[in-house]
Amino acid sequence: MSIDYSAAPVKKLDPLNTLMDIRAVAVAPGSLTFAQETGERFQDHRGRTVLGSIGVMLDGVTGGAVYSGLTSDHQSVLAQITVSTAADFPRAGSIGAVGTLVHLDDGVGLASGELRDGNNTLLAVMAGRAMIVTRPPVVKIDDYMEAQPFEVPIPEGVSDLTGRSGSDIVEGILAGTIKRGPLAGLLDLTVVEVTPGSVIGEVSPVEWMANPLGAVQGGVLISVVDAITGLAAQTLTSTEQDYRVLDHKIDFLRSPSIDGPVMRAEADVIRAGRRLALIESRIVDNTGQVYVRATSSIQMLSQ
Repeated sequence: MSIDYSAAPVKKLDPLNTLMDIRAVAVAPGSLTFAQETGERFQDHRGRTVLGSIGVMLDGVTGGAVYSGLTSDHQSVLAQITVSTAADFPRAGSIGAVGTLVHLDDGVGLASGELRDGNNTLLAVMAGRAMIVTRPPVVKIDDYMEAQPFEVPIPEGVSDLTGRSGSDIVEGILAGTIKRGPLAGLLDLTVVEVTPGSVIGEVSPVEWMANPLGAVQGGVLISVVDAITGLAAQTLTSTEQDYRVLDHKIDFLRSPSIDGPVMRAEADVIRAGRRLALIESRIVDNTGQVYVRATSSIQMLSQ
């Protein structure tokens, strides 16, 4: 697969995708190609481009590939996505995503996809499952697409983490002495509790996160999962270690309303070995009702 990043956008995207600097490069029934410009405002607390940086695009090409095969009186809701990384993401430049519909029936659609950089290097592969629903959108699709773009915020910076242990870094984010990073700032993810191998944060649904059904878009939830998982992984590192997310398997169990309560993101290390860690995360509401459940594999790296 090769993506022509110089191609002009072939279709206008909604304000959320525009906010995330995503453009449609190619659109056909059952196949979508998007590209996103990465850079400082999507980086994590380490100044890295991560899966959470492109969460909205991941949702767009997998769920969108299913949606593109539907009739006009149906909607699709992403129910599960699995993403496995193959290489580090560029800190700046274009990342392209292709999603392809591989199965569609009355109740379920399946899509597969790839991520590649501007040199056509494979960055990740993904698979998504969407449920087909007849629930009408809370806003007309045309109105949603034509809504005014959101203001692009000034990105929060990153702190110098040299010589700090992982626990020191995450506890510093909790205390406000270390910057949470641009992506967490965009999500307004606030860390509220830290113990070794466990991190809890909170995110309030706001207007820019909404999909046409009036719920928080699945890609935003992917970004929250990736961010809280990364912080839990960070608590495991010594001053001479780093980490890399190898994969996420994310199940979307319920859709958080854009008018709903604060979402609580929790991540716990289930197993921590010398080279590999397994982390479980979830997003819940203030009563403990689970919106999202995820498992992630983390590679522990020596610097």
